[in-house]
Amino acid sequence: MPTVAIIGAQWGDEGKGKITDYLAEDADAVVRFQGGNNAGHTIVVGDRVFKLHLLPSGILRKGILAIIGNGVVINMEEMLDEMKQVEDADIPIDGLRISDRAHIIMGYHKRLDGAEEIYRGKKSIGTTKKGIGPAYQDKIARNGFRICDILEPDTVSEKAKFNLPYKNDLLKMLNTEQCGCTLEAVEERFERWRKIFGKYICDTSVLINDEIDAGKKILFEGAQGVMLDIDHGTYPFVTSSSTIGGGLCSGSGIAPNRIDRTIGCLKAYTTRVGEGPFVTELKGEEEEELQKKGGEFGVTTGRGRRCGWLDLIVAEHSTRLCGFDSWAITKLDVLNDYKKVQVCIGYDVDGQILKHFPASLEKLEKAKPVYKEFDGWEGWDDSSKMADKGFDSLPENMKTYIRFIEEYTKIPADIISIGPKRSETIDRRRKWWN
Repeated sequence: MPTVAIIGAQWGDEGKGKITDYLAEDADAVVRFQGGNNAGHTIVVGDRVFKLHLLPSGILRKGILAIIGNGVVINMEEMLDEMKQVEDADIPIDGLRISDRAHIIMGYHKRLDGAEEIYRGKKSIGTTKKGIGPAYQDKIARNGFRICDILEPDTVSEKAKFNLPYKNDLLKMLNTEQCGCTLEAVEERFERWRKIFGKYICDTSVLINDEIDAGKKILFEGAQGVMLDIDHGTYPFVTSSSTIGGGLCSGSGIAPNRIDRTIGCLKAYTTRVGEGPFVTELKGEEEEELQKKGGEFGVTTGRGRRCGWLDLIVAEHSTRLCGFDSWAITKLDVLNDYKKVQVCIGYDVDGQILKHFPASLEKLEKAKPVYKEFDGWEGWDDSSKMADKGFDSLPENMKTYIRFIEEYTKIPADIISIGPKRSETIDRRRKWWN
């Protein structure tokens, strides 16, 4: 039963796309199980840079299935743009499969997303305004369009007759422009999608389970990180889906006992996009320096990411929720120019030291990080040369930093990324599919 899952251990942007692409070399299928085009994966292949938001990262590997699971919400037009990006690079997309149970992001979802953010005023969440939240709202309210509806014109018409006036009334209440979409326009759009996407639509739960039964190597990739989970993240500053290991099962249609190994993707420092608590966040020039060194600008929005030191209280939280077997530590090279690096090992809340991530926003706002300081590996810039030589060739101070993460979390760092390229990866396990 060779199945491996990759889940972000922070607030997203941990480098999951690169790690998924790296491991996909030996995989037979890559499965995306949650989120929408509010998250982006940047993947460097040779001289080409791919920015994917919906397509599984494995789409860039020829000959494997790239499966979009039922837990994903899909903007069909934006997915078309991504498909063109891949095809223009002479990479076939015939391995794409889309769950017939996944939900569709409609134009009015994007309008509602923006209108709701304006309505919240100073209490805005900082969404990407891509319509993700409203699409999941419709899913839970049982009003959503699903991918299987693309194949059933009568269902499309019936749902559109209810949804269009309903959404226009909501937009009117929010004092914003109405969706301006007619029943005929919706029917025409779904007909167009039927011609383009029809051949890719199937019951992906059956497909994935059949592949596992056949002994195929299946790789599961999350979109956002654990700290954005709808239940266990920094609510309400979270995404609208379950980003943890349990969300993998519900979002792809497999049982928990079908997952062999779970990898936590952990950036060597911490970032987050949008509003919400961030205990180790740096300020001013310090934050700007780390932001520039790490290229921390959103793939989806272009916004600068908030940056801070590595937070092991966050790492413990995500480990407990997901049961990580291995770490993939990424972007260690970004810290190359620092004389000293810090790691948060506790939160000081009114004199009480917390070792577990609290639900209370009030406590998080009061929390001060308790740091352990390490000597940096300033001046080291041999990333591309060292990957082939393995862990022992890394600077001693970097190895000390990595070992501390392993000891604190009780999880081995089996993958170490020291640059954006596939070749800049140290793989200490190698046998991932046994």
